[in-house]
Amino acid sequence: MNFTKVLCFTLLLPCLSAGAEDPNATHRKQFAEAYAALTSGQRTKAAQLIRGLENYPLYSYYRYYDLQRNLHRAAEDDVREFLTAYDGSLLASRLRRDWLKQLGKGRRWRAYLEAYRPQTDPVLQCWQITARIETGALEGVITDATRLWLVGKSQPEQCDRAFAFLASEGAISDELRYARIRLALANNQARLANYLARSLGDPRLVATAAAWLEAHANPEAGLAHPALADDTPLTREVVIHAISRIARMNVDRAVSAWDRLADKYAFSVAERGKVRAIIGVAAARAEHPDQIALLAAVPRDAVDDTVEKYRIREGIRLRAWTELAQWTLTDPVGGTNLLRWRYWHARALQELGKVDAANARFEDLAQQRDYYGFMSADQLGVEYRMNHHPIAPSAAETTAITARPGIVRARELFLIDRPFKARLEWAFEVDHMSRRDLEVAAHVVNQWGWYDRAILALGKATSYDDLEVRFPLEHEGLVRSYAAKRHVAPAVLYAIIRTESAFMHDARSPAGALGLMQVMPATGRETARRIGAALPSARALLDPKKNVMIGSAYLKQVLDRFDGSFSMAAAAYNAGPHRVRSWRPDSGCVPADIWVDTIPFTETRRYVRRASFYATVYQWRLNEPVERISSRLTAVDAQGMTQQC
Repeated sequence: MNFTKVLCFTLLLPCLSAGAEDPNATHRKQFAEAYAALTSGQRTKAAQLIRGLENYPLYSYYRYYDLQRNLHRAAEDDVREFLTAYDGSLLASRLRRDWLKQLGKGRRWRAYLEAYRPQTDPVLQCWQITARIETGALEGVITDATRLWLVGKSQPEQCDRAFAFLASEGAISDELRYARIRLALANNQARLANYLARSLGDPRLVATAAAWLEAHANPEAGLAHPALADDTPLTREVVIHAISRIARMNVDRAVSAWDRLADKYAFSVAERGKVRAIIGVAAARAEHPDQIALLAAVPRDAVDDTVEKYRIREGIRLRAWTELAQWTLTDPVGGTNLLRWRYWHARALQELGKVDAANARFEDLAQQRDYYGFMSADQLGVEYRMNHHPIAPSAAETTAITARPGIVRARELFLIDRPFKARLEWAFEVDHMSRRDLEVAAHVVNQWGWYDRAILALGKATSYDDLEVRFPLEHEGLVRSYAAKRHVAPAVLYAIIRTESAFMHDARSPAGALGLMQVMPATGRETARRIGAALPSARALLDPKKNVMIGSAYLKQVLDRFDGSFSMAAAAYNAGPHRVRSWRPDSGCVPADIWVDTIPFTETRRYVRRASFYATVYQWRLNEPVERISSRLTAVDAQGMTQQC
């Protein structure tokens, strides 16, 4: 992409008259040459080339690299001056972190405290406490060191001095040790728990910790430990832990153990609810025959996000409409998707014959621009509500955003073809933005042609109503061309691009998928053979034209394999055709909305919903007749797809 050309149309870079030159072009070239000389070890040449660029936005990158590569022998004053000059920037944050590592290794504690700012790295946090101890700045040390000690995992050796100080001050009580044992076992860190147990002095805690460790390793045998004979809050905690461990292996044995012990101990209402939740979730995960009854046995006060997740998934899958209607009667207490929750409440009412009540709920949902909003509109046969509201920032808002140093640096990095560094600058900057600033920033970079960052910024702002920014029409000619060649709707092709990469043409997934349509290299080569195209290299798949050529062919392949079913093809594009075939029922027919919402893989389930929704929005963006989302999704039977059950 020619970002300079795109930027011509933004407020950040005024359009130049025909034949005019970008006034910063010379500076960019000079900087690139200076930076290249510096990184290749030609420091004298680099120093000559960088002269006169002190006010260029990326001058800090030159200084950072010069300092960072020689940090072990850098003068404190030089580092301090950089950190002051660029305080609050990405590079200052990085240099400060590296500088603290140097100071810590060198035990330069006074300088360490001067340079320190809050860090997330426990090594740096522990060194800060060590520095306070060594310099006599002891106020609050015990509190801060205790916070670092009281975690459910082993901390790095750099924390030893801080923890030794705690011990010398008598600050690590048996109760604190036991609390950490609790955290360690919850984190499945039995080795750490064993180590801590050996330092306990209180005989009562020693015995209970021994019982807990046995219950963790062998829960059914652990329940018979002599230390559990007494009914105390500590012993009840061990019993619950053991039942949790049993439930993971065998639900029936966990139920049996609970039936045997429920009245032996004076469990509180909360403790009983916790056990019921543990067993219910374990039953759902194991697809136990009694899972609905066991999930229904979880009292309301014990229902959390995990219980809700399994209740709605298994209630849908097993078509337990009575229970599902009851479970979804009120809004979820956890983080469950609210619109999904309300849609399935309406569907349960519909299946129970309460049509008027169901339709009233569908009518409310149909006002929303969402997968479930569109599905609800289809239940009623009413028009979709796109609810498009452009951001429309003022000139002052735009100027304020484009003047932010981090934004300026991100822009320059893009213009000198450093997209990775540009994204890092952008990410650091948006982390410090208000919701409105994020909206304005999204609008700005959308005009740049930096569509993926615009989409992510709106997501971070939870601002979803500017559909032109959220659903760009980038590469429209390319998309329409290959859509026509593959006999695939352009909106469908756009939906896959939007779902896969959000228009980040150089996207690389952890699994190795590449480019706009996230094509795996092996899949790309196989698809190229099928269509008689040259075998693409990994680098070639980052080219938008090559990527869409191969990705569209593969999409058509999976659409044909599943008889044109978009829901099954989208699932196959994400998870692979073999898995999708295994998700067909052994007998009977599964309605489309049920099949989609009970796909076993959470990622694929979300993928299909998003792609279906995005395809609908893209038809609207392309000024095409908007197809009903429910007509794009097909019911599934043992043979494959069917139109309806």
